[in-house]
Amino acid sequence: MHELLETARAGDPPMRHSTDDFIMGGRRRRTRRRMVWATSAAGAVLAVAGIAVVPQMLVTHRDVAVSDQSVMSYPVSAFAYTLSGYTVGDLEVSDPVNVTPGYQQARIRRANETSEYDLGDGTSENVAVSRSVLTVYRAGTFDPVRFEGAASVPVGDSTGLYLADTALAWQYEPGSWAVIDAGRGHLSRTDMLHVAAAMRPGPSRPATLPWRMSYLPPGYHLSSMGIAADDGIVGAHLQQGDARFTREREEYTGLTEPLAGAGTDNLRVKVYPRSYGDSLLAKVDWTAGRSPGAGTSDAPSWGPSNSATYRPADDPSMSASHWPAYTSWSEPANGSPDPSGQTAEVAPFCVPGRSACYRYTADGAYLIEATATAEGSGPELLTVLRGMRVDDPTDTTTWSEIVDALPGVGR
Repeated sequence: MHELLETARAGDPPMRHSTDDFIMGGRRRRTRRRMVWATSAAGAVLAVAGIAVVPQMLVTHRDVAVSDQSVMSYPVSAFAYTLSGYTVGDLEVSDPVNVTPGYQQARIRRANETSEYDLGDGTSENVAVSRSVLTVYRAGTFDPVRFEGAASVPVGDSTGLYLADTALAWQYEPGSWAVIDAGRGHLSRTDMLHVAAAMRPGPSRPATLPWRMSYLPPGYHLSSMGIAADDGIVGAHLQQGDARFTREREEYTGLTEPLAGAGTDNLRVKVYPRSYGDSLLAKVDWTAGRSPGAGTSDAPSWGPSNSATYRPADDPSMSASHWPAYTSWSEPANGSPDPSGQTAEVAPFCVPGRSACYRYTADGAYLIEATATAEGSGPELLTVLRGMRVDDPTDTTTWSEIVDALPGVGR
């Protein structure tokens, strides 16, 4: 006790660290806390995902670059992704396939879910399909009114709202909602809870498109974009790019579900593989807009557009009697097509009487579709298609950010 009193009388010992040392130490501790918090949050997600499930249930996330941004924050940019794909058992949640200023959407499928797709040339292939959708809303955009009367369920540190066999909504941050809309009989309650608990929005990254376009009719603004159309998120994974433009900017407040452009003045651009594009065109009524009694004798007949027996149109944009093609054949002396003399034919063409126009890429690998709800939009759509350059849709590293994909477009 005597020694303690003597020490107290002696006053405070000299400081072993300077002010600068404290500042640097504080920064290091803050960094460590962020790392510990992120690790703990991930651990909590794993723990929740493991509840009421067999021990081998595994949640895996694709690598996301480290950022100073909060791992749970929504992107600042109107068209950017923060969600990254992940798996929960046999369920796969994709990277976002569509984004708007108010939300981003991802597909949910089981690893073995495929559908046989007819390529139109006597062969077929299995294509991945999805039946459920995850929508992550920006703060303040979603109104859970359709979940009134839903059962309350725990989702991590939040309380979710569950509609039996239909949907699950929860707040991943206060005021920020995410919703799982399940296809009929596709996801159980346990499935939805596991997918919800494992969701981890991460650092923001810009959304991209597999093309560059140089023209858009005046007055249109970008409303949604991605690899899949907002009116066809689920189904076969055939589409390779989509953008929807509207003349009036859409509002992202009080949403009860995602927007798909119903009742608005839309212009949409889609890209498909040629095999699907050819089968799509085969189902188009090319006699639309013709005078009564004109008959269908001069309507285009179906045939593979790269077939040596097929005679392409000279100007497919002029008349319904011309079948669209992506190649032109040279004319040898005997008058029969010569496959060795083919040259790229990428002139756009329109469906008579409709605001729907198409164009093949120069290599014939993809079909570009441009449609509009406004009547008489054909000439503008032709200009849109002529000014498009498609990159490799299968290689996302070649895709363009909005500033390059849509130069000069109001957004």
